[in-house]
Amino acid sequence: MLAVVKEPHIEMCLNGSEEAVNALLSVIRRSYEVSIVVENEHVDDGEEYVNIRDTEFWRERMTPGTVLQGYRLKHDLTQQQLAQKSGISYATISAYEHDKRAIARRAAMRIARALGEAEETFYNRLMN
Repeated sequence: MLAVVKEPHIEMCLNGSEEAVNALLSVIRRSYEVSIVVENEHVDDGEEYVNIRDTEFWRERMTPGTVLQGYRLKHDLTQQQLAQKSGISYATISAYEHDKRAIARRAAMRIARALGEAEETFYNRLMN
C-alpha cells in the first residue's frame, strides 16, 4: 500500500500485517490528510504520473554504482560486509559503487547471491 501526504509531500510504501499498517496510518492521520493508494492503483488528483525510469533524473543519477549501493543499504550491509559475503574485495565493491569500475555479469551474480536477490532481476536493474 502506498500512503501519500500532499502537504508536506510525503510518500510511504507500507507492508506488513493489516493491523500494523492501520496502526501506523492512524498515527499519521492525526497530523496529516492521507490518501491511500492500493497496489497499482493511483489517486486521480489531476497530476500526471511518470515512470521514474523515464526521467532525466533517473538517467543522470541512477548509475549501476548507485543502484548497487541502494541494494547494499537496503540489506543494511557495509561495503566490507558485502565484500565478505560475496567474496569480492572491499576495494572492488567501493570501485563499483563509485562507478570507477564496470560491474561484470559474473560479479553481479555473486553480489546478488550474497544479498539474497534474484540474480537476473538484480543484474537487469544494475544495467537498466
